[in-house]
Amino acid sequence: MKTAPLTFGQLSVLRDLDLSGPEEQSDGNLPLVLDVPSGAGVDQVTEAWARLVERHEALRTVYDRRAAEPTQTVHPFLGLELDTTELSDPTREAALAVAEEWAQQEIHFDVDHSWRAAVAVHRGVVTHLVCVVHHLAADSAACTLVEDEFHTLVSGGTLAPDPPQPVELALEQHRDEQQRHRTIEFWLDEWRGFVDEDRQGGDTSRRYRAVLYSERAQTAARAVSERLSVSVQSVILGAASLALFDLNGRDRATFGLLAGNRIAKRWQTLLSSMNQLAPVTVAADRDASPEAFLRTLYMGSLERLLHGSYSVDELRTRLVEAGSVNPDPLQFDCYFNYLGEIALPPDEGSPAHDGVEWFADAWQGGPRFNLRVAMGSGLHLSLTASEDYLGGEATGRYLASVETALMSLADGAPGTVGAVDLAPLRKISPPPRGEDGGTADE
Repeated sequence: MKTAPLTFGQLSVLRDLDLSGPEEQSDGNLPLVLDVPSGAGVDQVTEAWARLVERHEALRTVYDRRAAEPTQTVHPFLGLELDTTELSDPTREAALAVAEEWAQQEIHFDVDHSWRAAVAVHRGVVTHLVCVVHHLAADSAACTLVEDEFHTLVSGGTLAPDPPQPVELALEQHRDEQQRHRTIEFWLDEWRGFVDEDRQGGDTSRRYRAVLYSERAQTAARAVSERLSVSVQSVILGAASLALFDLNGRDRATFGLLAGNRIAKRWQTLLSSMNQLAPVTVAADRDASPEAFLRTLYMGSLERLLHGSYSVDELRTRLVEAGSVNPDPLQFDCYFNYLGEIALPPDEGSPAHDGVEWFADAWQGGPRFNLRVAMGSGLHLSLTASEDYLGGEATGRYLASVETALMSLADGAPGTVGAVDLAPLRKISPPPRGEDGGTADE
């Protein structure tokens, strides 16, 4: 066994869990469904998963959160066996339902490994590997890595040499005192420019969740990105900011961007959580040109993402010493999370095609504005927002406004930021109501 401090990404996840109540400790669980090729048996699937557990130390690590400086301890690989779980039908949806049910159960990563898995079968035929991995062991990029490597192994392929491990990253981060100092100093300076209204916390009003899918908005975002030579993420963030300002009457907001921290090639195949908040304040001069607004936003968000790896404990200590009114590095009310090229089209007949689709499973805690963005076959926008911040129907209208803003920016007609069209082109249905008059998730 070997013991080391946590990586900065692991520490952020752990401190986020510390802010949650005992009943919310399962919020860090990520459900996964891994497809199995036709004809594969239980032993073949088990062997592939065992090889991943042997290969990636994060899958056999326990975490001690009791000390002031938490630690991770890697256990040796001693082999494993997987149970089977019977599905109601052989579809991926049935397997995902099992994974999501498991994800509601807390994983005790302080005494056991940070995953649970089983071979899914239907009438004796193996269909999937159903898995839940804790966010301490994997972020979204790492989940994609798990999926790719599992498919290679279960199909009889071979993998590249063993990847880097979280302990290596942790030791490197803690050794490089100059880099740590520079990054902390950068954020100490940044903290003075954050919008207080976006750092209050404590909003317990009801959350609403709406989803919109748009191929034309994705085409527009890519066109603007190519024309201005800025990232497509910053184009979408710009449109999202303008739509928010239109609804709340402000011209500044602080967003908690999520930094992937996988820019260095060495760490791109690391199985661990590397996500951290890289907050950015977006300001809109309504008389400025949209091109200037988006270029400024791109450069500002890029600079902050490049400083996205830091110790939240160290930053909190320094903010307290500096007399910050809100020294918690994790307390932000507006989130913008770009998930990458993973979007799939909604099911046929889904309201998300032409309007917005409402979901009754919105998490009733956390930030009061949480926008998740994915691209792929089209632009997929998912917003969870609180009653006090936007309100129910405005949550859906907001997503439609982002779509219109992207199309207006691509058209190139607006000469100023204030002239960008934000009027929804879709008919927005209100959130569903329960029989008692409340929202469907009450």
